Amino acid sequence: MRNLNHLSTLLLVLLIGTLSSCLGFGNRKFGSDYSYAGAFHKYRTFNFITHASEEDSATLKNYEVLKKYIRERLEIQGYEFSDKKPDLLVSYYIYYNDLNMKGYEQEEFDIWLVNNEEPTKEHEAYRPIKMYMSQGTLLVTLLDHKKQNAVWQGYTSGVLSDPNTESTAYLNRAVRTIFDQYRVFRKGYLRENSSAN
Repeated sequence: MRNLNHLSTLLLVLLIGTLSSCLGFGNRKFGSDYSYAGAFHKYRTFNFITHASEEDSATLKNYEVLKKYIRERLEIQGYEFSDKKPDLLVSYYIYYNDLNMKGYEQEEFDIWLVNNEEPTKEHEAYRPIKMYMSQGTLLVTLLDHKKQNAVWQGYTSGVLSDPNTESTAYLNRAVRTIFDQYRVFRKGYLRENSSAN
């Protein structure tokens, strides 16, 4: 009987966990695309560009929250914020309406990075795919400042569907979801920190 109660409790916990994953972020889409010419192992510094509407104070507040979380995440990965000729420019934008966007069918970014220490020419075929993103899509794009082109973009849907909504928890989760797909540390960062210990 005791084992049966334990089993019932375990099943209840699993059911609650399953239901909670279906709420909010459970049905969202996320992904990322990258440029074969990106010098990902050489980028060290970053700064921001945004496209927030200046007349919408709620939107501006959400953008400031996003900027904070994105900066924190990049700094955790060893990148340094810089006002002087940053290697990467970070653009981020929330699309509050449904969105049809173009992505690319590519090898997993982590796997491609291991096999490509140096940027490659754009000879590899980009296989475009169409994606439907539901309301509230966050798109983060990393641009190579020197080359003036996008080298990586990450996106997730189901973030905020109303510009007047303020939810730091949702925005934080969205940034984590996106940057979990960009697991690139600044060149030398891991070596520097392992030798310091």
